Amino acid sequence: MTTETILTVQMNGPFCLMAQDGSDHTPRNRKAQALLALLATSPSLRRSRPWLQDKLWSQSSNERGNASLRQTLTAIRKSLNGTVEVLTTSRLDVGLNREAVRVQWDKSPEGMERGFLEGIDVADPEFEDWLRTMRHSGRARPQPLSAPVSDKPRWKVALSCDPADLPTPATLGCLDMIEQILREQGELELTEDPNDESADRLVHVSLRLLAGQGETAALRLSATDPQLNRQIWAETWMIPIGFQPGNQDVNMMALVFRLQSELTRYMAQTRNLIGTDACPPLVLGAAIPRIFSFQPSELDLAARMLSENMDSHNAAQFLGWQAQIAVINLIEQFTDAPEACIERGKMLAAKAIEADPMNSVVLSTAANARVLLDRGDTSSGGDLAQLAVRVNPANPFAWWAYSNVSIYAGNTNDALKSARIASRLAALTPLQFWCDFQLGLAALAVGDLEVAKRALETSASLAPQFRPPRRYLLAIYAHHGELEKASRMVVQLKKLEPSFSLDGFVNDPLYPISLVRKENMLTWSSFQDLTSVV
Repeated sequence: MTTETILTVQMNGPFCLMAQDGSDHTPRNRKAQALLALLATSPSLRRSRPWLQDKLWSQSSNERGNASLRQTLTAIRKSLNGTVEVLTTSRLDVGLNREAVRVQWDKSPEGMERGFLEGIDVADPEFEDWLRTMRHSGRARPQPLSAPVSDKPRWKVALSCDPADLPTPATLGCLDMIEQILREQGELELTEDPNDESADRLVHVSLRLLAGQGETAALRLSATDPQLNRQIWAETWMIPIGFQPGNQDVNMMALVFRLQSELTRYMAQTRNLIGTDACPPLVLGAAIPRIFSFQPSELDLAARMLSENMDSHNAAQFLGWQAQIAVINLIEQFTDAPEACIERGKMLAAKAIEADPMNSVVLSTAANARVLLDRGDTSSGGDLAQLAVRVNPANPFAWWAYSNVSIYAGNTNDALKSARIASRLAALTPLQFWCDFQLGLAALAVGDLEVAKRALETSASLAPQFRPPRRYLLAIYAHHGELEKASRMVVQLKKLEPSFSLDGFVNDPLYPISLVRKENMLTWSSFQDLTSVV
C-alpha cells in the first residue's frame, strides 16, 4: 500500500477524513462521521455492533438500529469512492483498517477541551454523553464513573519459552492464548523481562516442549514466584509430534485457563504468605468467589471491593462484574427496588463495554445483563456473547454466556454444545461448579434429564452453599419419584433459604426456577409426598 492510499482521520477541530494528496473523503452524513470517530478512539480501532448502536441509535429498536448501522457503513464506503478499504466488518463488530488509516489526535487535556470533534452533532443522548465525557477527560480513553487512578503496586508476569527450544506451532499458540487471557484480567501486566526490577511483585510463567515417547511430545507449563523461590503451579500435556493448535482446541484452552485460575488464586492469597502491604492481592481473586456465593452480604462486600479498588487499568472488568452482581440481586430477589437494580445493571454493563469493548470478560457480563435485565434482549445479547467467544475462546465464562443467551433464544442445541465447552474449560478450577450448573440447565432445556442431573449434582457437591443447583435437583428428583433425594434437597434449601416453602417453590412465578416451570415439571402431585419434610 502506497502512502497515497493512506487516509488520515482528524479528530481535533472539525472531523475530516483526508487522503495524502489532500482530497477530502469525509462523509457528509453526521452519523457516519460520528461512527468513524467512535472507531478511531478505540485502542483496538474496533467496536462491537451493539455498542455502536447504543451510542448512535439508542432510541431506536434493535432492528431499526441494526438497519441504520448498515446504511451508515454503506454511506462511508460511498464517500471513499473505491479509494481504499477503510472499514473491516463482521457480523459482530466494525473496525478501521490499520494499514489504510492514520488517526491524528491531540489527546492532551488542552487538545481535548479545545476542539475535540468540533461542531459534530448527531442528536443522540448517548453519543452526546460520550462526547462530553471525552472532551472533559483529557484522556485517550474515558475513565468510567470518574474512578481514581490507582498508584498501588501491580503484579507483573514474565512469560517465556526455554531459550533452547525452537518455537513450534504448539508453543506459539499456547503463548498467544496465555497472553490474551492474562491481559484481559485487568490487574496484571505482562513483561518480557524475567528480571524486571521495576516490578513490586513478579511471577515467572515458562513454557517448554520436552521429548515424549513415540509420536508424542510433552508441553510443560509452569509458574513460579522468584521472590519466595516457590513453584505456584505446573502441568504437563502430552501432544502429538507436529501438533497444530486450532482456534478452539479445548485441551490447550483448558490448560491455559487452569494456569490463569491458579495465578489468580495465588495472587489473591499472597498477602497471607508475605504479610506486607507491598504485596498487593488481586481484588478479582477475592471478589469473584463472593459474587458466586449468591449470599446477599457477600455480594454487597464484592460490590464494595470492586467499586473502591477500581482504577484506569481494571475499570472495564470491575464494572462488568458489578453488572453481574446486579443480575444476581435481581434474579435472587435480594433487592427491594428491582427497577433501580435493572437500570444500574444496564448502566454498568454499558460503561464496561465503553471502557473495553474487546475484552471477553466484559462482553460476557454485558451479554448476560442484556438478556436478564433488558427485557430478554437475546439478539444483541447473543451478538455480545458470540464476540466474547471469538475474542477469547479460552474463557469459559464466554462460553457460559453464549449458552445462557442460547437458552433464552430457544437455541437449545447451541446452548448445550457451548455449556459442554465451558464445563471442559473450567474443570479442576474454582469456576467448575458454575459451568457445571450451566451444563445442567442446558441439558434440562434439551430434555436430557440424566445429563442435567449429573451436572447439577456435581455443581452442588462442589459448592455446598450454592442454592441454584439444589432447586433444580429438587424438581428433577420429585419428577422422577426419587423422594429420598428430593427430601434431602428440601432440607438443604431450608437451611440455605429460611423462608423456603414447597408452596412457593411450586406456585410462585418469581421463584428462580424458570426452566423447570417451562418444562411443566412443577405439578403439585409430584411434591405432595414431601410436605411432611417442610
